[in-house]
Amino acid sequence: MRKILLLLCILSITINAKAQFFSRNWTDGIYYDSVGIKHAGFIAWEAPKSSIFTGKLDYIRFKPKKNADGAKIYSKDFKSFVMGEDSFVVSRNTLLEKNPFLKVLVNNGDTTRLYAYLIAKEIKVGGIAGSIGMVTAGLGLSAKYFSSTYYYGSNPNNLIKLDKKNFIEIMSKIMADKPEAVARIKNKKLRYGDMDDLLYFYRYDMMPPAQAPDPFSGSNN
Repeated sequence: MRKILLLLCILSITINAKAQFFSRNWTDGIYYDSVGIKHAGFIAWEAPKSSIFTGKLDYIRFKPKKNADGAKIYSKDFKSFVMGEDSFVVSRNTLLEKNPFLKVLVNNGDTTRLYAYLIAKEIKVGGIAGSIGMVTAGLGLSAKYFSSTYYYGSNPNNLIKLDKKNFIEIMSKIMADKPEAVARIKNKKLRYGDMDDLLYFYRYDMMPPAQAPDPFSGSNN
């Protein structure tokens, strides 16, 4: 039993060390600086965790080539960035001063655009633990997911929070170029809590198949 617990302890330490070492995921991307110049390369960014102790996370990491060193690019020095298929903009709204990045969900050229403010959360499931002298070993599973707060507005600086009360009115306006999507909103087949399905339907003109990957999910995984 002691050997088993010692092995679990070693595995736990090794897994944690590797997770920390490989936690930065670099994705093909671009960013546009404060004067609109495009910079192509690789970007690393993760949605912040929900914590009262979280400091200011107003930067992305960028490198022009895979084997180059990464550098922090602060929000004051750029307007937007793209990671894979996902686009983000920098908000100058004071409410988002610490974490000013918004994911662009719908931008169809109309005056009202839909954004998502992402927060990373984690669920820990089960686990076993044991002690050997002064050392405690634990082994369990965890899963990361993203919680979204939705905002709309003509630009990322002037934002209004989307909620259940204004959902039908605002989303019908934002998705006016897709009458079938609007119909599902107005007849309440797709509600505020069905945002992922609604966005999928808006993009592909069909409901998502079972267990389909969400095209609007966090791109930093």
